[in-house]
Amino acid sequence: MKMDSNRGPLRPVTQFAESDYCYGTGPLSIRVDRVDWTRPVIYDGENWYEVEGVEVAADGREIGRRQALVRGRRLSSQPGSRRT
Repeated sequence: MKMDSNRGPLRPVTQFAESDYCYGTGPLSIRVDRVDWTRPVIYDGENWYEVEGVEVAADGREIGRRQALVRGRRLSSQPGSRRT
């Protein structure tokens, strides 16, 4: 696991297909920091949730903070997405 000297271990990068998130084109690679489980959005007959994290480029560079609406069934087993 990679480390950040200021924050400790980095969360793994999660990839979402374009069909599994809103407001973007192509696959999304993101280190998920937070999932807002309190306000699901019904879209395409499913629960979608706002996630926040750091978007990561294909070469591993951090692009910056990102929010996206992600299909709930893609979050259930993702690191950092546990309900609290």
